[in-house]
Amino acid sequence: MEGRMDTQDKIIATAIDMVGRQINLDFTVREIAEKANVNLASVNYYFRSKYNLLNEVEKHFVLESHRIYEEVARLNAGPREKIKFWAMKTMEHMMEYPGIIYLIVTKLLHHKGKNAGIVGLIDTLEHSIMPLVKELTGVADDFTASVKLMQLFSGVVAPVLFYYGAGRTFNIDMRSSKDREAYVELLIESIL
Repeated sequence: MEGRMDTQDKIIATAIDMVGRQINLDFTVREIAEKANVNLASVNYYFRSKYNLLNEVEKHFVLESHRIYEEVARLNAGPREKIKFWAMKTMEHMMEYPGIIYLIVTKLLHHKGKNAGIVGLIDTLEHSIMPLVKELTGVADDFTASVKLMQLFSGVVAPVLFYYGAGRTFNIDMRSSKDREAYVELLIESIL
């Protein structure tokens, strides 16, 4: 049993690398098998299809995002610091695995409304960060707080998307943690 888990984990780790770091959704199951150093039958046995394997990759990224929210909840800090921590960690995660944006956007466009992982992330964002937005801004109504939350989330995701999609981000070096931190500070100030 343990050997099978090792093989399955190798396949998932290889797919995470191909999708997340190499931004490659066009891989074949055969390529995954070769890079994971497993036989093709193993990939088919565990996942049955490339689509199922991509779902496992998405689950990995969703779990990683939930860990960020858990860290925010445990953080002994005020709402601004918690929001900044969430934004920085989220950007770092996306910078390490930029292909996740591509995977999420592709799945959202092709499987409208049927993406439980992304819907769960939105729910968690609303549950975890919305109260911080309300506390920090003093905004009581859900609509205005939701607009601010959507602006904040878009402000965190868009620069990474621009960096990897267009190769630049309005003269901000997204590879620099110092630039990202300065960007996040100004983003929070301008929205909240």
